[in-house]
Amino acid sequence: MSARTLLTAVLRDLYPHWDVFVDNRGIWRAAGPTLISASSAEALLDALTTADPDATTKASQRLPAVE
Repeated sequence: MSARTLLTAVLRDLYPHWDVFVDNRGIWRAAGPTLISASSAEALLDALTTADPDATTKASQRLPAVE
């Protein structure tokens, strides 16, 4: 499994109301209430955090705390 495939699966799990994918030009996209495009997974995550704060809150509660 490639890192891109794994990251896509994680983002889909954290943001279930969004269809997360990488297009044929390598652009990261999330289709939901709006279409988000980003040049990297990190940039897409930043945009999803803003676009879907409720999912972000739920996702942060599911992840273990980092100390």
